[in-house]
Amino acid sequence: MNYETPSGRAARAIRSILADRRESIEALADGTGITLSTLKRRLLLASPFTIDELGLIANHFEVPIIDVLTPVTDRPAAVAS
Repeated sequence: MNYETPSGRAARAIRSILADRRESIEALADGTGITLSTLKRRLLLASPFTIDELGLIANHFEVPIIDVLTPVTDRPAAVAS
């Protein structure tokens, strides 16, 4: 069974948003107040994100928190009516 932790999914989602927006991890650190070293540890899965950090990141990107919790590729497709 291939299992990914919630923090691992969040790291993947955040890396994807950073790439899509062509934003650096340094800009994310500056915009959230999370130290660069902490963000690097989180994105490398050396330690898990806290819910507060995920909230700060969602606010920085101006997206719902689900966007920083789940990579786009893992979300169910929207059903057209």
